[in-house]
Amino acid sequence: MHFVGREKEIEQIKKTLEGGENVIVSGKYGMGRTSLIKHVAEMMQKEWRFLFLDFSETPGKLCQHLIAKLWPQKECRGRDEFSKYRSARFRIVSLQFNDSRRHVLVLDNVAKLSAQKIDFIRYLAWEKRFRFVAIVESFISRDDFLCLRVRLYPAETIMLQNLDKRKVYEFYQHLSEQHRFHWTEGHIKNLAEITGGYPLRMQEIALRELQRKRQNVSDGTHYTDTLKRTGGDILLKESKTSYLPKKVP
Repeated sequence: MHFVGREKEIEQIKKTLEGGENVIVSGKYGMGRTSLIKHVAEMMQKEWRFLFLDFSETPGKLCQHLIAKLWPQKECRGRDEFSKYRSARFRIVSLQFNDSRRHVLVLDNVAKLSAQKIDFIRYLAWEKRFRFVAIVESFISRDDFLCLRVRLYPAETIMLQNLDKRKVYEFYQHLSEQHRFHWTEGHIKNLAEITGGYPLRMQEIALRELQRKRQNVSDGTHYTDTLKRTGGDILLKESKTSYLPKKVP
């Protein structure tokens, strides 16, 4: 999927990491927080290695996944689960990396901080081997959020908002050109208006249009002729109920 917008946030993330600080990304569900960091990872991959971890898992699992990414040939050995965790944690902060690039740990789905997870972050952050990017859920408690900021200090907090209409228009214009939808300017403007700059809604409509085109091609129908005849009314009628932006109290 074509990535548009977030130029300011991208530069802010790059500058923060290169300056030796960590990043906390917040925003409501569907804002494209993880997609943004994956995009930044691709842009910086020559000098930086981003390691994505699902922070909803236990610290023990996080260590196992991290070791598997850093040293695929190694195994955690211990008498019990606790000793395995302690051994894995020690290896992560002491063994030499096989990759000469600087490393960034991306903690995705940060929603609740247990005492064990706080200790996990503290232990890894203390050694200064990694930069951190924490992608927090919108419902994280204020206390947990403040605790995370303290453990990752110094850290820059970036709050993602809806994309502006110009960027949404560019997205659908690129989609139309790439897949030969032949959408009119008016139809693209309508799509930009419907989505309200909400990235998840943009993606849903784009995927639905791609699926519709594939179905029409397989059925032997002419997709572009349908759009010309209806002026996009079919899409708009189907979209108004499920895709209109919700009012935020």
